[in-house]
Amino acid sequence: MKNRHTLWLALALLLLPTPLAAQENGSIVGRVTDAGTGSPIGTALVTVTETGFRSTADEQGRFHLGRIPAGTHTLSITAIGYQPVERSVTVAGGERVSVSVGLQVKAIEMGGLSVSVLRPDLHPEGRLEQETIQEANPRDPGELLRNVPGVAAVRRGPLGLDPVVRGLRETEVGSYIDGERRFPAGPARMDSPLTHVDPLAFDQVQVAKGPYALTWGAGNLAAIRVETQHIPPAREGTHGNLTAGYNTNLDAAETSGSLSGRSGGISYWGFGAFRNGNDYEDGDGNEIPGDFQSWEGRGKLGIETGEGSRLIFGGGYQNQDGPIDYPGRLLNADLFHTLNASARWKADFSERGGSLRDVDLHVYFNDVDHNMTNAGKPTAEPDPDRMPPFPLNIAVETSTQVIGARAASTLGLSEWELEVGGDMYSANRNAVRTIRRADMDPQPLLFEDLVWPDVTITDAGLFARADRRLGSDVTLSLAGRVDFVAARADTASEFFEDNVSTDFDQNEVNLSGAATLGVGLSTNWTLFMGIGSAVRTADALERYSDRFPASKSQISAEFVGNPGLDPERSNQADVWVEGSYGNLSIQLSAFARKMSNYITLTPTDLPKRLPLSPETVFQYVNGDATFWGFDAQAAVGITEAWTLKLAADYLWGEDDLLDEPAIGVSPPHASLGLRYDLPSGGFYGEASADFVGEMSADRVAIARGETPTDGYVTGDLRFGWQATDRLLVRFGVENVADEFYVDHLNAKNPYTGAQIPEAGRVFYGKVTVAF
Repeated sequence: MKNRHTLWLALALLLLPTPLAAQENGSIVGRVTDAGTGSPIGTALVTVTETGFRSTADEQGRFHLGRIPAGTHTLSITAIGYQPVERSVTVAGGERVSVSVGLQVKAIEMGGLSVSVLRPDLHPEGRLEQETIQEANPRDPGELLRNVPGVAAVRRGPLGLDPVVRGLRETEVGSYIDGERRFPAGPARMDSPLTHVDPLAFDQVQVAKGPYALTWGAGNLAAIRVETQHIPPAREGTHGNLTAGYNTNLDAAETSGSLSGRSGGISYWGFGAFRNGNDYEDGDGNEIPGDFQSWEGRGKLGIETGEGSRLIFGGGYQNQDGPIDYPGRLLNADLFHTLNASARWKADFSERGGSLRDVDLHVYFNDVDHNMTNAGKPTAEPDPDRMPPFPLNIAVETSTQVIGARAASTLGLSEWELEVGGDMYSANRNAVRTIRRADMDPQPLLFEDLVWPDVTITDAGLFARADRRLGSDVTLSLAGRVDFVAARADTASEFFEDNVSTDFDQNEVNLSGAATLGVGLSTNWTLFMGIGSAVRTADALERYSDRFPASKSQISAEFVGNPGLDPERSNQADVWVEGSYGNLSIQLSAFARKMSNYITLTPTDLPKRLPLSPETVFQYVNGDATFWGFDAQAAVGITEAWTLKLAADYLWGEDDLLDEPAIGVSPPHASLGLRYDLPSGGFYGEASADFVGEMSADRVAIARGETPTDGYVTGDLRFGWQATDRLLVRFGVENVADEFYVDHLNAKNPYTGAQIPEAGRVFYGKVTVAF
């Protein structure tokens, strides 16, 4: 057993003396509903204006705010598609006040999703929380997240853009969909886990930009959590909508529909979608491979099991058919088949009194099958100047199966609100590569490789999180978890055993912890300080790959795993400041991160496997890395109709082992937007511009294949028109000036060495009909 660390965050902090007697504080509980239908509004945000305390309503519209000082407070209640409401509430010491709030539907009901960047204490950011981007036109979740300061994405093809959070990427960023831990099947990250759900099925996305999401699961050096649309717990009857859209240039079409309803104690939600795309032109008129096709169906069934409790069954299937073009990889995708199923029991006891607030039990399974092929690539054609000169038939079959579970409950103990529980996942991954001579019938087999063996990594963890108010203007949040990890491989190639390792089984005990302090500086400003240390175990590819392309590097070389890798540890400190002055809101954040046992890549003298590969073979090793940066956002209400938005972020990363910039550092970025909302409702319009700085040679990982890139400026226009109560039209133009540009993190075409450019000008339109 290795990598035992002493948890630097002492649990003795939990026993800090109480500065205020329990009877001096009270609590507010309540329910948020649609004023017209009476149906609950899940994910409504309830904020105590004077203190900044906030709570997000659950699927039944219920919320709970604890540790509220005695006195009169203003509640601000907001939800996407509804008019905001403020309520005055008076709380006496030791009193529990119940509030019911009905929200009126806005003139434009866009039915879109929200993206929340979470502070280190895992609450939505202050006055800029839940930035609505339902008018965006995402074809892939990674495109959506590129709009979030501090978040970028790697493009390898038309789908599967892989999010990068402040320089953290791949399995350093935990991916969760409806509470399920997801992993890709594509060994070269051709399928970010988020791409296996259509963006139109999303309800909300939460991003944790550091090691603070310790209660979500293991290995979260950063994390992204997606919730699909909720099933209605109270609204009787059947309701739904149909959406159709088209994008020029990309020649991409999308169609989706959802249906939800309730009958007695049974409620349900169903969703189906189809989308496809074709080759597109960049800003210089070059044609870029971009074929894909995807369809899916998913649903949820809710059964009331008592007052405040419900059992939810969920499942989904997505099929992506090939060829799916991946100009940034040696192979294209032939298919992705994704299946998931889950059962979850949630009970809310907050209105019954007592210390037990809620219970959440969840079990799930997901499976991804993935085939790759060299169809359409140069290796599928004969070339007399290449060795071998004859055409090849290359196929790689991979699969990932994950089973997992989570149990958690929230307790109110005097001045503390405590969440305790445990979770586990067991992920099995396997990959086989075959290479045949394609100009003969039958095609003779040249190679068959177990490019990584039948690998199972199991992680079981226990966690606890405690929140407490210290005085009238200070809040404290503490979290910790311990994980027990076992990595197992059934077998490996003779080469791997002779040149790398014969010790395929590894065990770890990993400790993680975090603390956040919030201080009300004045009625207008709040300061948050966070520090955290989280651990990520090495994945199957990093441990066991046998001369197979890496996902982190842009070099199309061969890479070898290392079963003895120590787990990565991210130690991060954050400072977060929020301010609000009438129609002006500001949020500033800065961070510094030190990575110990950072998993990086170094060259070796091992022989390559394939004749077409570069001579140098790389291996995964442990090192160290340093990152720092900042994000900033502001919004100004110029008039009742006009709003100005600004955002900027900057990142620096250094690979200390190789003494060069770290892989995946995104360029400096700023954005400017001006939005108009018709005061009487029914129409909106927004113009935005993105300013991206160049990445010079001293800011890129030259040794790992990154190259300098130029800066660029792009502009977009977006409009929405509520034609009738049931008809919404959205349309716009992306890259208005038809700019040629390359996102710095985009993968390279392994045959030309050029990075994949983004699309030129795109006109799009969407129509949504509700019924």
